[in-house]
Amino acid sequence: EFQFGLRSLLITFHPVTLEGDSSIQQMRELLAVLDEMSDTNLIFTMPNADNGSRELSGMIEDFVATHTNARVYTSLGQLRYLSCMQFVDGVVGNSSSGLAEAPSLGVGTVNIGDRQKGRLSASSVIHCNPNVDSIREAINILYEPSFREKLKETVNPYGQGGACLKISEILKKYPLESIKKKTFFDIEI
Repeated sequence: EFQFGLRSLLITFHPVTLEGDSSIQQMRELLAVLDEMSDTNLIFTMPNADNGSRELSGMIEDFVATHTNARVYTSLGQLRYLSCMQFVDGVVGNSSSGLAEAPSLGVGTVNIGDRQKGRLSASSVIHCNPNVDSIREAINILYEPSFREKLKETVNPYGQGGACLKISEILKKYPLESIKKKTFFDIEI
Protein backbone atom coordinates (compact mmCIF):
# COMPACT_ATOMS: atom_id res chain seq x y z
CA GLU A 1 0.00 0.00 0.00
CA PHE A 2 1.30 3.45 -0.89
CA GLN A 3 0.55 6.68 0.95
CA PHE A 4 1.04 10.00 -0.85
CA GLY A 5 3.03 12.37 1.31
CA LEU A 6 3.67 16.10 1.38
CA ARG A 7 6.15 15.28 -1.38
CA SER A 8 5.73 12.38 -3.80
CA LEU A 9 7.49 11.38 -7.00
CA LEU A 10 6.70 8.79 -9.66
CA ILE A 11 9.86 7.16 -11.00
CA THR A 12 10.06 5.22 -14.27
CA PHE A 13 13.51 4.49 -15.64
CA HIS A 14 13.99 2.21 -18.64
CA PRO A 15 17.21 0.68 -20.01
CA VAL A 16 19.17 2.92 -22.33
CA THR A 17 19.63 0.47 -25.19
CA LEU A 18 21.79 2.64 -27.44
CA GLU A 19 24.31 3.67 -24.79
CA GLY A 20 25.94 0.35 -23.87
CA ASP A 21 26.18 -0.46 -20.17
CA SER A 22 25.37 3.06 -19.02
CA SER A 23 21.84 2.15 -17.80
CA ILE A 24 23.23 0.66 -14.60
CA GLN A 25 25.46 3.66 -13.93
CA GLN A 26 22.62 6.07 -14.67
CA MET A 27 20.34 4.17 -12.27
CA ARG A 28 23.07 4.31 -9.59
CA GLU A 29 23.22 8.08 -10.01
CA LEU A 30 19.42 8.43 -9.78
CA LEU A 31 19.16 6.18 -6.71
CA ALA A 32 21.95 8.13 -4.99
CA VAL A 33 19.87 11.31 -5.31
CA LEU A 34 16.64 9.58 -4.23
CA ASP A 35 18.49 8.16 -1.21
CA GLU A 36 18.88 11.76 0.04
CA MET A 37 15.11 12.37 -0.17
CA SER A 38 13.77 10.75 3.00
CA ASP A 39 11.02 13.41 3.13
CA THR A 40 9.64 12.33 -0.26
CA ASN A 41 7.46 9.29 -0.96
CA LEU A 42 8.68 7.42 -4.02
CA ILE A 43 6.61 5.28 -6.37
CA PHE A 44 8.67 3.16 -8.74
CA THR A 45 7.32 1.34 -11.75
CA MET A 46 9.49 -1.40 -13.18
CA PRO A 47 11.42 -0.84 -16.42
CA ASN A 48 10.31 -2.23 -19.77
CA ALA A 49 11.64 -5.58 -21.02
CA ASP A 50 14.55 -4.16 -23.04
CA ASN A 51 18.05 -5.56 -22.60
CA GLY A 52 19.33 -4.56 -19.16
CA SER A 53 15.95 -4.42 -17.43
CA ARG A 54 16.71 -7.29 -15.01
CA GLU A 55 19.66 -5.45 -13.54
CA LEU A 56 17.66 -2.23 -13.17
CA SER A 57 14.73 -4.11 -11.61
CA GLY A 58 17.09 -5.69 -9.07
CA MET A 59 18.53 -2.29 -8.18
CA ILE A 60 15.03 -0.87 -7.66
CA GLU A 61 13.95 -3.83 -5.51
CA ASP A 62 17.10 -3.50 -3.36
CA PHE A 63 16.48 0.24 -2.93
CA VAL A 64 12.81 -0.23 -1.97
CA ALA A 65 13.74 -2.98 0.51
CA THR A 66 15.86 -0.49 2.47
CA HIS A 67 13.69 2.64 2.15
CA THR A 68 10.34 2.84 3.97
CA ASN A 69 9.35 5.85 1.85
CA ALA A 70 9.54 3.84 -1.40
CA ARG A 71 7.25 1.31 -3.11
CA VAL A 72 7.63 -0.54 -6.38
CA TYR A 73 4.96 -1.85 -8.74
CA THR A 74 5.60 -4.13 -11.69
CA SER A 75 2.96 -2.21 -13.63
CA LEU A 76 0.18 0.12 -12.57
CA GLY A 77 -1.64 -0.26 -15.88
CA GLN A 78 -2.53 2.78 -17.94
CA LEU A 79 -5.48 4.03 -15.88
CA ARG A 80 -3.78 3.69 -12.49
CA TYR A 81 -0.51 5.09 -13.84
CA LEU A 82 -2.20 8.23 -15.18
CA SER A 83 -4.35 8.54 -12.05
CA CYS A 84 -1.23 8.26 -9.91
CA MET A 85 0.57 10.82 -12.05
CA GLN A 86 -1.95 13.54 -11.27
CA PHE A 87 -1.28 13.20 -7.50
CA VAL A 88 2.53 13.36 -7.52
CA ASP A 89 4.80 16.39 -7.61
CA GLY A 90 6.61 15.11 -10.66
CA VAL A 91 7.66 12.26 -12.89
CA VAL A 92 11.34 11.31 -12.76
CA GLY A 93 13.19 9.04 -15.18
CA ASN A 94 13.47 8.58 -18.91
CA SER A 95 10.02 7.37 -19.93
CA SER A 96 8.09 8.95 -22.80
CA SER A 97 5.13 9.38 -20.42
CA GLY A 98 6.95 12.33 -18.86
CA LEU A 99 6.93 14.08 -22.23
CA ALA A 100 3.62 12.88 -23.67
CA GLU A 101 1.13 12.58 -20.78
CA ALA A 102 2.52 14.54 -17.82
CA PRO A 103 2.23 17.97 -19.50
CA SER A 104 -1.52 17.47 -20.06
CA LEU A 105 -1.93 16.87 -16.32
CA GLY A 106 0.17 19.91 -15.37
CA VAL A 107 2.80 17.66 -13.80
CA GLY A 108 6.50 18.43 -14.03
CA THR A 109 9.00 15.97 -15.44
CA VAL A 110 12.69 15.39 -14.74
CA ASN A 111 13.89 13.73 -17.94
CA ILE A 112 17.22 12.01 -17.35
CA GLY A 113 19.72 11.41 -20.15
CA ASP A 114 19.28 10.99 -23.90
CA ARG A 115 16.64 8.25 -24.19
CA GLN A 116 14.01 10.83 -25.25
CA LYS A 117 16.45 13.03 -27.18
CA GLY A 118 14.89 14.68 -30.23
CA ARG A 119 11.28 14.43 -29.00
CA LEU A 120 9.13 17.50 -28.52
CA SER A 121 8.90 18.59 -24.90
CA ALA A 122 6.73 21.04 -23.02
CA SER A 123 7.91 23.77 -20.65
CA SER A 124 7.08 21.35 -17.82
CA VAL A 125 10.01 19.09 -18.76
CA ILE A 126 13.38 19.62 -17.10
CA HIS A 127 16.13 17.84 -19.05
CA CYS A 128 19.21 16.79 -17.14
CA ASN A 129 22.36 14.74 -17.53
CA PRO A 130 22.47 11.29 -15.93
CA ASN A 131 24.71 12.22 -13.00
CA VAL A 132 24.06 12.97 -9.33
CA ASP A 133 24.62 16.74 -9.50
CA SER A 134 22.47 17.28 -12.59
CA ILE A 135 19.63 15.05 -11.34
CA ARG A 136 19.66 16.73 -7.91
CA GLU A 137 19.56 20.18 -9.51
CA ALA A 138 16.65 19.18 -11.79
CA ILE A 139 14.62 17.81 -8.87
CA ASN A 140 15.32 21.01 -6.91
CA ILE A 141 13.99 23.03 -9.88
CA LEU A 142 10.90 20.79 -9.94
CA TYR A 143 10.07 21.99 -6.41
CA GLU A 144 10.84 25.69 -6.94
CA PRO A 145 7.70 27.85 -6.49
CA SER A 146 8.33 29.68 -9.79
CA PHE A 147 8.45 26.36 -11.68
CA ARG A 148 5.34 25.06 -9.86
CA GLU A 149 3.49 28.22 -10.89
CA LYS A 150 4.58 27.83 -14.51
CA LEU A 151 3.05 24.33 -14.63
CA LYS A 152 -0.44 25.87 -14.67
CA GLU A 153 0.28 27.36 -18.10
CA THR A 154 1.87 24.27 -19.65
CA VAL A 155 0.81 23.49 -23.20
CA ASN A 156 1.33 19.91 -24.32
CA PRO A 157 3.06 19.92 -27.73
CA TYR A 158 1.36 16.59 -28.47
CA GLY A 159 -2.10 18.16 -28.24
CA GLN A 160 -4.87 18.10 -25.71
CA GLY A 161 -6.56 14.87 -26.76
CA GLY A 162 -9.81 14.39 -28.62
CA ALA A 163 -8.20 13.21 -31.88
CA CYS A 164 -10.49 10.17 -32.04
CA LEU A 165 -13.62 12.34 -31.91
CA LYS A 166 -12.27 14.73 -34.53
CA ILE A 167 -11.40 11.86 -36.89
CA SER A 168 -14.81 10.30 -36.34
CA GLU A 169 -16.59 13.57 -37.21
CA ILE A 170 -14.58 13.95 -40.43
CA LEU A 171 -15.30 10.37 -41.46
CA LYS A 172 -19.04 10.90 -40.86
CA LYS A 173 -19.02 13.82 -43.32
CA TYR A 174 -16.76 12.27 -45.96
CA PRO A 175 -18.51 10.55 -48.88
CA LEU A 176 -17.21 7.01 -48.46
CA GLU A 177 -19.15 5.59 -51.39
CA SER A 178 -16.57 7.07 -53.77
CA ILE A 179 -13.78 4.94 -52.30
CA LYS A 180 -12.67 2.31 -54.75
CA LYS A 181 -11.88 -1.24 -53.85
CA LYS A 182 -8.24 -2.14 -53.78
CA THR A 183 -7.16 -4.40 -56.63
CA PHE A 184 -4.71 -7.24 -56.13
CA PHE A 185 -2.71 -9.01 -58.83
CA ASP A 186 -1.21 -12.49 -58.79
CA ILE A 187 2.40 -12.59 -59.87
CA GLU A 188 4.51 -15.49 -60.97
CA ILE A 189 7.38 -16.28 -58.63
